[in-house]
Amino acid sequence: MFVMLPRCRLLLSGFIKSESWLEASQVHFRRFRSSGSRQPPGNSYHPKKTFSGHQRGDFNHGGRSNPQYFTKQKKGHVLDGFSVRDPSDTLLIMEKQVQKWADLPHVHRRLESFGVPRSDVRPILSIFAREVSSGLLHNSVKQKKYHVERFALTAKELNQGLRLDQNLTQLFYSWASDPEQQELLLKSVSRNTLEQISHLYSTADISYPADMYPQARSMRRKVIMHVGPTNSGKTHMALRALAAAKTGVYSGPLRLLAHEIWDRLNKGQIVPLGMDPDSDSEPDTSTNMDIIEESVSRPIVRKEGKEKYARECNLRTGEEFRIVSDYASLVSCTVEMTSLSLPVEVAVVDEIQMLADPDRGSAWTAAVLGLPAEELHLCGEEVAVPIVQALLKDTDDELFINRYERLTPLTVQDESLEGDFSRVSKGDCLVAFSRSSIFALKRKVEENTGLRCAVAYGRLPPEIRAEQAALFNNPHSGYDVMVGSDAIGMGLNLKIKRIIFETLRKFDGTVERVLSISQIKQIAGRAGRYGLHGEPGGFVTTLHADDLPMLHSAILRQPDPIMFAGISPTLAWAESVLQALPADASHKTLLEVAPYVSNVRPPCRAFVPSKIEQRSQFIETHAKHMKLYDRLLIGGSPMNWRDPLAVEYTARLCQIYSEKIRVPILQALRVGPYMEALENVEGMMSGGKSSAGAPSQGLVTLEGLHKSLVLYLWLSYRLPVAFYQSEEAYALKERTEKALDWCLQNVSTKVADRQPVSFGLNIPSEAEDGVEYRRVPATRPQEESIRELGVKYAKLLNSERRSARHR
Repeated sequence: MFVMLPRCRLLLSGFIKSESWLEASQVHFRRFRSSGSRQPPGNSYHPKKTFSGHQRGDFNHGGRSNPQYFTKQKKGHVLDGFSVRDPSDTLLIMEKQVQKWADLPHVHRRLESFGVPRSDVRPILSIFAREVSSGLLHNSVKQKKYHVERFALTAKELNQGLRLDQNLTQLFYSWASDPEQQELLLKSVSRNTLEQISHLYSTADISYPADMYPQARSMRRKVIMHVGPTNSGKTHMALRALAAAKTGVYSGPLRLLAHEIWDRLNKGQIVPLGMDPDSDSEPDTSTNMDIIEESVSRPIVRKEGKEKYARECNLRTGEEFRIVSDYASLVSCTVEMTSLSLPVEVAVVDEIQMLADPDRGSAWTAAVLGLPAEELHLCGEEVAVPIVQALLKDTDDELFINRYERLTPLTVQDESLEGDFSRVSKGDCLVAFSRSSIFALKRKVEENTGLRCAVAYGRLPPEIRAEQAALFNNPHSGYDVMVGSDAIGMGLNLKIKRIIFETLRKFDGTVERVLSISQIKQIAGRAGRYGLHGEPGGFVTTLHADDLPMLHSAILRQPDPIMFAGISPTLAWAESVLQALPADASHKTLLEVAPYVSNVRPPCRAFVPSKIEQRSQFIETHAKHMKLYDRLLIGGSPMNWRDPLAVEYTARLCQIYSEKIRVPILQALRVGPYMEALENVEGMMSGGKSSAGAPSQGLVTLEGLHKSLVLYLWLSYRLPVAFYQSEEAYALKERTEKALDWCLQNVSTKVADRQPVSFGLNIPSEAEDGVEYRRVPATRPQEESIRELGVKYAKLLNSERRSARHR
């Protein structure tokens, strides 16, 4: 038995700039509006697959982490298949592959879409390929000039053709824009072509991202990192500093976390720094925050609030505002909703290691570089320290690092469950990575043990996940086992004694690959949370024996280093780049400029947006004639691009918006079976007839309905004039959550000799929260009159545009 002992993502988007965070969405709308198949829960358990070429349990093949042994390609890139064992080999691989790359039809098409005439594409690519093959990258002067350090591959990219494609295209634009090189190229390529290449390259440049935030650069910030593993108490001091600040902001990865901070600050449950905790209070073990309790008799996160600790705090997430006061000095928000224009005394940014995430990482990078805070607290994993140090080299900020160790031991057990579900016990949490696997595991556990299972996975609304966590944590609820995805690794307080991995592989949308060391440790670390069990420590194992050696190896190893921080260009950048592209440039072409053309110096990187094909095709089909801000907004919206019904619903929103400006929620929901499914489930909840498979079928459709309502609310805070029925959407959202909760309860296998315990969804209302708030800023009658006039004018303009297109 081995024991760890304790020691004591590019999405193009505009940054919202406003003098008042309450008005930010409306200001953003006014400023830029005028600028130019899903499966139901499975009924059978499917054992995991073994992939050819992979020796199961061999986590560290040949002394290196080499993802090619753990992947199963869904659809590969034409340049896939090269072999690199070390990122330092990147330049050699570029040299070997450049001729193949230069002959690829899609490379020719991309350069044409960027404005290079077809007649010049092949000649200039031939010259480029010849020079690179002849040793261009061995020249130290050229290496410095072209910033070749940006071409380094991460551990996950050592055999990925997509990244190689980006590297070679970026190098091509640097090379072809070099004035010395252009003098030679004029013999083979027209001057207009070279000017077009240089113009796009210079326009797209984002080599100094720190300069995008002049307000933060005008001050010398004190940056304090709090780093450590799960259950180390790393957010402890940061939250106390926030509670004591005159002005401040909490920026977190999840709405659940933002809501908890908002709730606790308003209720006075967090003892501010500089104030001594009272001795007559009880600690709150239901917190999702990574805190420590120095003394059980004097907790700093209290179960009951106290007025002298209370601070007025507003909530701002992608789908909801909760305005306690127009003059509240604190804000709790999701990181994407962080205002980078309002100076504050203290800012807390949680889960800082997420700045490497390809889809969302740019929001964390923006917060690190752009938050105008006198004192900036960054909480997360140790692996984020080097990348933050590199980011701050271009600022004049002070950096302090506080390190924390896990407060309780984590033990990797000597044996797996050998696939025997009867060995699952109370307090266990089984982890799988697909919806069907989660429900199959749930059925198996309930059949073999008589224990009921709560569930938590990504597609469930946050409110339902929190309710399922509450059922699991309550010893009297009848729910003794949790079955979940990696959603349990962040934002949910779970009293888990043992984590059981069903598999150590996850499909990431393109490839099925082994989990990263960081992912394994974060999930495993949820076991034995400090103060939640009678005896200290937690346990972790696997369902199958051949995964156990890999788990042992991962827990012992340090996570792979973070090599790059995601970065997103601003709306102003997108407007300028669009002017530098051909007049008929597609939405996909615009999205590809940053990752394929821009000079982005390390440690930053512009990532290719996920689902770029689906996003671009949707925009070209349903939003082509909208303004740039609207196209970028819809293309970056939180919808499931692989769900045909979600795509149809979003297309309906676009259609109504384009034709009528004002978008009624019920009119948009007429697509698909959404409302019918909700009414059917509500009928069953009221005592109507329920068929055997009805809860499972209802669950699938209601998840989609909930996501659709969240999308409407998300748009309502960015285009409030158009998506004006936010209160109606909230009411439908609450009905949907109650129906989802009913479906989850009734999808369970009926356990022998036990009556199912009925727990209604406990979503606090405003009164139950104990915090009074409103969801929208106060408006004056004359403002409503101006809005109505604006809508009439916009409708008139839209009508004229449509008429002009049909002439």
